[in-house]
Parts: sequence; C-alpha cells; structure tokens
Amino acid sequence: MKKVTSILAVAIMTIGMATSIIQNTASEFDFMNDISKALTCNDCSVPPDDRRPPKTIA
Repeated sequence: MKKVTSILAVAIMTIGMATSIIQNTASEFDFMNDISKALTCNDCSVPPDDRRPPKTIA
C-alpha cells in the first residue's frame, strides 16, 4: 500500500508541476506579444481611427 501511495503522490506532483510550467509558458508568450505590440506601435497615444498601420518586420 505504501508503494501505491508514493506512486500516486509522485504522479499528482508531476501533473501539478507540468500544469504550472504550461501556465508560465503561456503567460510568457502573452508577455512577449505585449512587448512586440508596444514596440511596433509608433502612435499609440493617437485615437484608433487616426493611427497608421503597424510596421512590418522585414
């Protein structure tokens, strides 16, 4: 019974760690998208109707 309990505990811990890593990776990609949008926006303080389209990356 001890082996089953320890295997179950390790499995639950592994699932928890994997979930945490996936969430951190997803938030990191969101952060990178926010930074890239901020860097490409030249006139973000202008109302949306008056803005130019963002620069394209060559």
